[in-house]
Amino acid sequence: MHMTRHKHSKKQNTTLTLREPVISEKLTKKMELTEDILLRVPIVTGYGNQRFCIENYRNIIEYTTNLIRVQTKTGKIHILGRNLVIAYFRDDAMCVMGEVLSIEYH
Repeated sequence: MHMTRHKHSKKQNTTLTLREPVISEKLTKKMELTEDILLRVPIVTGYGNQRFCIENYRNIIEYTTNLIRVQTKTGKIHILGRNLVIAYFRDDAMCVMGEVLSIEYH
């Protein structure tokens, strides 16, 4: 009786290689998209100390006239100030107006 070896039964030499870039990194390079758009990184844009807009946020955690706390994919953003109001918000962007004293990343 003749036994044949399975084609994968031989030990193969393996070498470690660098990990292939993840799909989002490949798409960024291929489509020339900026990383913040593709990975939904929060973008905070200030206009003086009277108006700040946040893009790519997840939800509003707390909202008072002195503090607005926002959850993002990468953490929390706290906007501290006086007479703060959310001028507008939609699914992925919001704008805060009032006297902004500080912005903290947590």
